[in-house]
Amino acid sequence: MTETPKIFISYSWTTPKHEDWVINLAERLVSDGVDVVIDKWNLKEGHDKFNFMETMVKSEDIQKVLIILDKKYSEKAEQRTGGVGTETQIISPKIYGDVSQEKFIPIVAEKDENGDAYVPTFLESRIYIDLSDEDNFEQNYETLLRNVYQRPAYSKPKIGKAPSYLFEETPMTHKTSSIVRSFDNQISKSPKRINSILREFLDDFFDDLKGYSINLAGTRDVMVFGKAIHDNINSYTPLRNDYINFLDKLFKSELDFDIDIFIKFFEKLPILKDPQDNRSSWSPSEFDNFRFFIHELFLYTVAVALKNEKYKFVEEIFYSGYFFQGKYDYKKEAQRFEELYNYVEIFDQFYKQTYSKDYFSPMADLIIKRLPESLTLDDIVNADLVIHYIASLENLRWFPITYVYRTRDNGKFEIFNRLVSVRHFEKVKNIFNVNTVKELQDKLLAAQEADKNPDRIGYSHSFDRVIPIYKLIEIEKIGTIR
Repeated sequence: MTETPKIFISYSWTTPKHEDWVINLAERLVSDGVDVVIDKWNLKEGHDKFNFMETMVKSEDIQKVLIILDKKYSEKAEQRTGGVGTETQIISPKIYGDVSQEKFIPIVAEKDENGDAYVPTFLESRIYIDLSDEDNFEQNYETLLRNVYQRPAYSKPKIGKAPSYLFEETPMTHKTSSIVRSFDNQISKSPKRINSILREFLDDFFDDLKGYSINLAGTRDVMVFGKAIHDNINSYTPLRNDYINFLDKLFKSELDFDIDIFIKFFEKLPILKDPQDNRSSWSPSEFDNFRFFIHELFLYTVAVALKNEKYKFVEEIFYSGYFFQGKYDYKKEAQRFEELYNYVEIFDQFYKQTYSKDYFSPMADLIIKRLPESLTLDDIVNADLVIHYIASLENLRWFPITYVYRTRDNGKFEIFNRLVSVRHFEKVKNIFNVNTVKELQDKLLAAQEADKNPDRIGYSHSFDRVIPIYKLIEIEKIGTIR
């Protein structure tokens, strides 16, 4: 409401003091832009004093009627004597019932010795505004003013659109989604449950992941295989996003958790590269979606950890031993993270025939196109490169398939550029498996000396090469400033 609201005040002529209180309230309302009608101001000589109150209450010009409640007003209203005799300002139950009840605002001006408001029976169900207490007067006066102007402090928001997933043919039913949604609440109540929550999430994630199995028995067509794998990977995106969101919440919680829960999770992922059912024949390509999932999951795990500066976690997954499981064999000796590297070759033919274009790596292109909102292109590419650099220093293999997507303006490679700082070195040194600045310098110089062809790593049909790590770091400046 922007126009001047008009109200009528109904009150009891209890005492001169009470009348002054009512007049003061009326004057305050007028000063705040409200047109107030009250007998002291508007009932003049020659007016019909017996019909004044009823006329005002029923007038369409009056938007609100304030009923000022004290002991005397309540008594007169209960006796149903209001509106007659000499005191014509008391509203009777009959008059109250003849008008829309939304028009009336009960105002408490006095309470009894027990602190209870004087409210007549016919108004007991109405919510009143208490102006009897000086300590809360200003706050409750604002409530009154907002009511008169129809500008409540809390307004119901506009109704939005229903989530699109409600109308999808196959609604998301992943158990992991509810764990992600309840994570913050569970951790705030029971932070000691962090390991059980982590274990529950990864177990449920693995169970849901198994549901993405593909059976293309009897099919040899590359395009059929390629499209089935491509569509399957895209349908898995909501589950993958649950993993990324959970990881982000886990790292931001700053709680210590058992890293072995993650190690064991990665150890059992290779099981998915073999059939989980009793099919008698199959093609290895039927499990290319799981090869993609495994590679992408490790890449995103490192990316989210680096973004949250969880360098201790990164160190653990880089240098831990993995006893990878398979349906037909179990690794008796500990392996390294390089075993999680996978490449889906079927995409090379599928992309070329589908898009009539040569890609450096169709698999890398799909990874980049599936970026979640919480991570940037450089977050993923830099994580891929960090894995590659650590692998090369440890004589392991990990080709950074996304390196050609590194943006031209990404001159900053924080984890390496900041090695000039002693503080930063102390944070990240374990990622390089060293304890001192000299150890890292010696390690990088040894890599440089052993590298007879610095430009050898990269796509054969690309001018861009993977820059060696010793060229990204000014070796002699490591740890030279605070």
